[in-house]
Amino acid sequence: MSLKRFLFAFIITLVVFPITNTFSQNSIERIKKDVYVLASDSLMGRGAGTIYGDKAAQYIYGRFVENGLKPNYQIIREGTTQKNIYCIIEGSDSILKNEFIVLGAHYDHLGYKIKNGDTVIYNGADDNASGTSLILELGKKLNENKEKFKRSIVLVAFDSEETGLNGSYYFANNQAKHNDILISNNTKLMMSLDMVGFLKTSKELKIVGVGLIDNYSQYFKNSSLNDKYKVHYKAFDKSIFTGSDHDSFLKKNIPAFYVSTGLKSPYHKPEDDAELIDYEGINDISNFFYKALLNFANVEQIKPSEKKVKKPIPSNYWGLELAIGNNQHYYTEGRMTGKTDFAYGAGFFGKFKLNNFFSIKAGADYNYLGAKRYEASVKYHSVSVPALLSLKSISPDNDYEFSVSIGGFYSYIFDSRANINGIEHKNYLNENVWGIQTEVDLRIRKYIFGFQFRRSLSNILRDPISNGKTYQITNLFKIGYVF
Repeated sequence: MSLKRFLFAFIITLVVFPITNTFSQNSIERIKKDVYVLASDSLMGRGAGTIYGDKAAQYIYGRFVENGLKPNYQIIREGTTQKNIYCIIEGSDSILKNEFIVLGAHYDHLGYKIKNGDTVIYNGADDNASGTSLILELGKKLNENKEKFKRSIVLVAFDSEETGLNGSYYFANNQAKHNDILISNNTKLMMSLDMVGFLKTSKELKIVGVGLIDNYSQYFKNSSLNDKYKVHYKAFDKSIFTGSDHDSFLKKNIPAFYVSTGLKSPYHKPEDDAELIDYEGINDISNFFYKALLNFANVEQIKPSEKKVKKPIPSNYWGLELAIGNNQHYYTEGRMTGKTDFAYGAGFFGKFKLNNFFSIKAGADYNYLGAKRYEASVKYHSVSVPALLSLKSISPDNDYEFSVSIGGFYSYIFDSRANINGIEHKNYLNENVWGIQTEVDLRIRKYIFGFQFRRSLSNILRDPISNGKTYQITNLFKIGYVF
């Protein structure tokens, strides 16, 4: 290389490098400012439906405007402050601009609590001020280069994720339009950015759910993170702990995935503060997705894979159960409990939603039971009809449910035999028995695992004279399947 060329290259390096570095630093400073504002004590944890959540929404709206965008409020629930903020960067292609790629992040968090007279604020810097800042920064870059994107990009700051994905569900099912085109029906892809502030700690970026996109790797081939980090692609999300706003779109059979640096931050703890966030990492992720979005926006067709989105479990459902355990009789004469014997059962049930916390469970089952006393052994067949009230806790997508149920049961004993000192006695027990029943169940998708306890309140013996009134006590472990 000649001296003249060397000097020219050296001068260009001195000029260009500081400018490039300044642009990068400006991006980082913008991201840092957004996280610090959203995760400040003054916003009191951005609880959905609070005045502080509303102030966060106003800040996000203003930042979209600063970035040259035209945001819209979308009221989730009338009479409350719950709202999404969204804006559209229209694509440059006359045909493809009517197809949408949704880029979303929730801005709400857990709010605050009063403990022992002190105010404890859950600032939610990583969850999810980090994702919201990424949406804002990407929005600026996309808008400044919008002529390069053929499809339209929809940026959404979702409210009410922490209360059950209410904001994203509303957006995915709403009738919002752009140029008379229904957005929800023409969305080809959705990305949820949720907890992206700990790249330096996690050393990897997780992109989970890409298995629903045909040949997904082609869209990321030009994107790379700093050499210190890796990108971990996962076809499907099977974790019980990772529900996010992409689930609302999956339920509409729209390919969707979520992006995260993992649960490395103080998740749902007061310590999730702005000073812990890796701002350079968020900027790296912003650059990574800018390039990936170019590919998604400009490909001829975003083709779903042949994999099908799992069908959600409905609020009301039917199922089958099998049970095994033990049974015994409590004899009031002498206040003694007999020896345990076998208990088997099978039946069907229905569970019917009353509201978000309670359901009614009813059904019918068959039981074959045994009970022992020192001089007697009893075997009997019964058909039972339980009716229970269930207190439940479910995941946002209803894939997981934990419930505690209590109620009553009625049993018809249609065959009972007792062997007493070698002599068989038929119809040894009363035909009609009733009592209380409790259950604890865990449902994972369509499979149920649980425990059931029954105790009769009516006398089970046909002839109680010799042994006094006698009550049935049954403990069963259950497995079930929802269909």
